[in-house]
Amino acid sequence: MSKGLKKEDSMALKGIAVLMLVFHHCYRTAAKFEQYDVVFCGLSASQVITVAEICKICVAIFAFVSGYGLMYGYTIDKKKRNTRSISTWTLRHILSVMSGFWFVSVIFYGIYICLARNGFYKWGENAVEKCFCILADVCGVSSFLGTKSLNGAWWYMSAAVTFILLFPVLDAVMERFGELSCLGMIFLLPRITGKGFPGGSSPYSFLMIFAVGMVCCRHDFFRLFHEYPRKKIKFVLLLFLLLLALWGYSKMDITFMWEMQYAVTPFLVILFSVEYLFRLRLLAAVFQYLGKHSMNIWLVHTFVRDWLNTYVYAVRLFWLIPVVILMISLGISYFLDFLKKYTGYDRLFERLQERLDEGEKK
Repeated sequence: MSKGLKKEDSMALKGIAVLMLVFHHCYRTAAKFEQYDVVFCGLSASQVITVAEICKICVAIFAFVSGYGLMYGYTIDKKKRNTRSISTWTLRHILSVMSGFWFVSVIFYGIYICLARNGFYKWGENAVEKCFCILADVCGVSSFLGTKSLNGAWWYMSAAVTFILLFPVLDAVMERFGELSCLGMIFLLPRITGKGFPGGSSPYSFLMIFAVGMVCCRHDFFRLFHEYPRKKIKFVLLLFLLLLALWGYSKMDITFMWEMQYAVTPFLVILFSVEYLFRLRLLAAVFQYLGKHSMNIWLVHTFVRDWLNTYVYAVRLFWLIPVVILMISLGISYFLDFLKKYTGYDRLFERLQERLDEGEKK
C-alpha cells in the first residue's frame, strides 16, 4: 500500500478489530453471560457491557480497511480498465472473499447436522424452504433475504459483497462529482427517504466509513497526516478527540447520527493506532499475527463461545474468557488453513483467478 498506510498496518488493524469482535460478542448484552459466574475484577457488569458496545466499531474498522485496500488495487489497474474488466475485477474480489467463507460454512454445517438434536425444524415448513435457507446462508446472502443463518456473525458477508459491488459506482461518483459529494449522498440518502437508521447489521450503516477508506487512499491521507509538522499539537488534539468520542459513544442517540459511532469514532481509533500505537513493534507484531487469521476467527469464534460454553466460561475471569475463545479459534484457524492447503482448495481458487486473468488478456 502507500507509504502512509502499509500492508502491515492494515493487517494490524484487522488484528485490533478481531480482538474487539470477540469481546463484543462475549459481553454486548447481559444475556450473553448472566447464566455464568463471571468475575469482573472490580468492574460492574454494566461497565463491561458499555466497553463491549463500543467494540462494535470492529465492523467499521474492517469496512475501512476494505475500502482502502480495494481503492489501492483498483487505482493500480485503472489505466487498463474497460467495461469487461470492471466486471472481471468485481468477480475476482467476490471469489477471493467468498472462497474462505464457503470452506468454513460447509464444514460447520456438516458439524451442525451431525450434532444438532433438533436439526433445521425452525428453518422452514418443508424441505424446500430449509434447503433454500441453507443455500442462502452458504452464499452469504441470508442477511439480504432475511432468512435463518447458522451463525449470526456471518451477516457481514452480505456487507462485504455489497461493498465490492458498490465500489466501482462509488469510485465513479467520486471521479465525476467529488469525494465530498459522494460522502454527502451517503449521509443524506437514508434521511431524505425517511428510512432513518439502517440498523447495526446493515451494510449501509458502514458504507460511510468504507467510502472514507477509499478517500484516504485516493489522497494518501496517512502520509500527509504523518508528515504534519506540529507533532505535539497533533498528538494532544487527536488523543482528546479520541477520548471524547469514546466517552460519548454510548451517550449519543445512535438512531439520530449513527455516523458518530460507526464512522467518526472508528476513524479516530484507526488514525491513533496507525500513527502512534503501531510504533510499539511487539504490539504491532501481535496485531499483525491476529490480523492474518482474522477471517477464520471471525467465522468460528461464536461457535466456540456457544458450543464450548461450559469450558470457556469455566475460567470465570471476564478478561480471560475472550482470550480462551480467541486461542481456541486461532487453533481452529490453523487447522482450517491446513485443510485448505492439503485438499487443494486454495489451489483450485488460484486457478480460477488465473483463468479470469487469462480471459481478460484475450
